Amino acid sequence: MKMINETAIVTGSTSGIGKKIAELFLKEGCKVAICSRNETNVNQTVAEFKEHFGDSVIGIACDISDPDAVKNLIDKTTEAFGSIRILVANAGVNLTYGPFQYLTPDKVNSDAKTIIGINLIGTINSISAVLPHMIKQEYGRIITLSGGGADRPVEHMTIYSASKGGVVAFSQCLAKELETSEIDIKINIFQPGMILTNLYKVSLIEAWKDKETYDSQMELLKKYVMTDVEKSSMTVIPYALPSCKENGKSFKGFSLTKMIRGFMKVSKEMKRTNNK
Repeated sequence: MKMINETAIVTGSTSGIGKKIAELFLKEGCKVAICSRNETNVNQTVAEFKEHFGDSVIGIACDISDPDAVKNLIDKTTEAFGSIRILVANAGVNLTYGPFQYLTPDKVNSDAKTIIGINLIGTINSISAVLPHMIKQEYGRIITLSGGGADRPVEHMTIYSASKGGVVAFSQCLAKELETSEIDIKINIFQPGMILTNLYKVSLIEAWKDKETYDSQMELLKKYVMTDVEKSSMTVIPYALPSCKENGKSFKGFSLTKMIRGFMKVSKEMKRTNNK
């Protein structure tokens, strides 16, 4: 096992990518604190993991957009494990799928507060709270999550993409600051690819596209484009280990060539369907 004596927090870890990363860390011998906003989900996930990993896992309900809640998460984790050597800032949400022009000003304001509050401000809060502990112990590994539209334009997820672009910029700027220090703290950025998680269970703008069409397109994406969650999440482990020398790097959990070819197949299938 590669991660014996390691301790980690994985935010947003009761489902999807976060849960899989937490599980993989536990299998490698790491002690892991999981969290999400929903206490019931936290308790259920902890109970599931404890069957296999015993006291190596704890769970804390935490809304990472709330600095006081994040402080509580950090305090309880250090109390339980004695240290926090790894942070995977995974927690993220998306609320609406469709063109920005269809959103009312009130909807834009509401979505932006929630999405940016969790995806960007929540990531900043988590790192801000854990960094003093890592500086004190002169060691840390931080992994943030990029997302669709963070590094190139993606249609129909404008606010989500803006929040993830902010995460990438923040991570790269902090990496530059850490380079000037002799303390062994590294921050890197995980691009998981398209994975079927709760991010895709969003409110479709039906004035733009009907649900039947959207669902048929999602089936094509699942068939040709989406990445296996475990295969993608496995790529995080090398960046969480003491042997990691990278800092400020964006790394992929998917094959870009396969994704491009997949989108070409999706486009071909959609044209064929539309021409019937």
